[in-house]
Amino acid sequence: MTLSEARDFLRAELLAVAAAAVPGYEGVVTQDAGPVNPDVLSDGDGPATICSITVENGHPSIVDPAGQLSAAVAALEQRGWQTSVPPAEPPHHRASATRDGFQVTVHTWDGDWRITLSGETPEL
Repeated sequence: MTLSEARDFLRAELLAVAAAAVPGYEGVVTQDAGPVNPDVLSDGDGPATICSITVENGHPSIVDPAGQLSAAVAALEQRGWQTSVPPAEPPHHRASATRDGFQVTVHTWDGDWRITLSGETPEL
């Protein structure tokens, strides 16, 4: 898989899970840094090797952080991701997922209508 293909796959996965977490609404890409060098702070050398993408979804009429997180986790699992959900630490609810070197984190907060999904491609 090329880096471009990995980026496109991750972006599509994040958007699909965001849509599943808040039915009737589409997610929005809020950050797509493109290829970056994860070791830039250590030595600054090397080619751009990962992509980092963030997607948000929600609607002010839907404030259900635990439900949105559960729906996102279910969608990730149905799509073949391995998930982990630590105990909630109110007001923060979170989960993480991995698949073939890809990493995703999901965040929701009590009293907030947004769900945030962030992901990184594997180093290629």
